[in-house]
Amino acid sequence: MTETYQSTIVPDGNRATKDISNLYSRVDHSFAIKGNFQGKPLVSSWDPTIQDTLASLLRWTGSYSADSQGHYLKFAREVVVPRLNPPRAADWPHYIGTHNHGPYELSIAFAPHKKAKVRFSVQPLAESHVVDDPLGQEDLRKKCKDFASACHADRDRLDNFFDSIFLTEEEQAGLLEKHAGRSDAAGALPHQNCFVAFDLEPVDSGSPAVNMKLYLFPQLKALATGKDLLDVTEFILRRLAGGDKELLASWQMVRSFLTSDGKDNLIHFLAIDCLGPQMKPRFKVYTHTHVNSLASARRVITMGGRVPSPKYLDILWPLLMDMEDVSLTDREGLQKPLREPESKYCGLNPTFELGPGNAVPVVKMYVPIWQYARDEPGIVRRYQRLLQTQGLGHYDIEAAVQCVFGDERDTSLHNMASIVSTGGGENVAFTAYLGPKFWD
Repeated sequence: MTETYQSTIVPDGNRATKDISNLYSRVDHSFAIKGNFQGKPLVSSWDPTIQDTLASLLRWTGSYSADSQGHYLKFAREVVVPRLNPPRAADWPHYIGTHNHGPYELSIAFAPHKKAKVRFSVQPLAESHVVDDPLGQEDLRKKCKDFASACHADRDRLDNFFDSIFLTEEEQAGLLEKHAGRSDAAGALPHQNCFVAFDLEPVDSGSPAVNMKLYLFPQLKALATGKDLLDVTEFILRRLAGGDKELLASWQMVRSFLTSDGKDNLIHFLAIDCLGPQMKPRFKVYTHTHVNSLASARRVITMGGRVPSPKYLDILWPLLMDMEDVSLTDREGLQKPLREPESKYCGLNPTFELGPGNAVPVVKMYVPIWQYARDEPGIVRRYQRLLQTQGLGHYDIEAAVQCVFGDERDTSLHNMASIVSTGGGENVAFTAYLGPKFWD
């Protein structure tokens, strides 16, 4: 089932769109879905699909020993799945990690001179109707701490991130009062939301390692404090930066660009690597824009000319956008029509990665591949050409998709593709994101 949305953005007299319903819908898409649609779950448990798809992809890469495959599958089965809500029709609109409302997504990452790496992400939902936890903050925090303990994540960094972005008791009480006083208040506030991702490291020796990433939404903090999302993001980053001047300078470059882009590039959510300081953990700002031309992509990936354009962009763009039959001249300004124009998963989705000691951010570009592809086999063929032209290994990606999903496939199984510079812009890393179908 594909989601259908109505716009909730209305301009006011200020420089930004501050409609509260729109901010709600960034945290929970059910606030923007037309009607009372519910998806019918196709499964009674998430576990078989997660186990089957992960096992197939781990095996396909050739990067993982039999022991490490078993370790990672056990981690998913015994640690992750028990902390996900069971499949329920009423929860369908609250899953916002993928366009088809999946609670789980898996991906395969390719980088120069490295083994292909499998990753997966999940969206744990907070328990609803808990009187003393109206925004679900405590429930989500507990689930994420359980994940962190199991994969030996850095708890101090995790707690600092939660403390900076989740609401204090005073802020929560004020927001609940503010919401109750709205003339258009309909039902409860959205719960806090989060994604958790796990990198399954290909290890040559020693114990298998799971590296955790946590994704949180700053919108409710902005509403509770009355601050702009840029100010909220800076507050959060300063708490995590530990006085790192280069890291803060990197943020100022991002802030300058986002300010110049105005309403064309909006902050959606924030993320951290849950690693200790010795591992140089990143802070990541995920944004969303509705444009999709090559010129727009170049503006974003160079941050308006603040950093050089990577050499690969002109080569990869037609592969990502299914535009190999469009001339370079026409491609530059062409806004490609969307398969689902009303979907929130549209345009380009840039991420700005800020690392300790680095005064210049790394820009990673996500493309909702299902929106632009004419057919599913074409996606796979273009992925294969991308790997070959960029020297990303001798992999048969069609075999990967085949072993995960079988013969009956459509474009909706391909959620996102991402590209990011490596080697000072000379090379590129590429990740394909895959979303099994869970709903009718």
